[in-house]
Amino acid sequence: MVMQASAEEAAQFAVWLRDSFVPSPDLVHFTSELALDAGVDTYGIIPPHGSTDEIARTLQQHIESTERR
Repeated sequence: MVMQASAEEAAQFAVWLRDSFVPSPDLVHFTSELALDAGVDTYGIIPPHGSTDEIARTLQQHIESTERR
């Protein structure tokens, strides 16, 4: 769990976790406190490939779409 992190900071952690620790990249899921507070109980999957910037964009899109609810 990453707390109090920007999308960029969380993406750095996700890339490390995906590339160095988790045996299968599709096992790295994410959500946000914002989503949970809004009653969203689905999780996103960190892309199995892609740079930190690409993953940060995925996380930022999650935040922006959750804010619009």
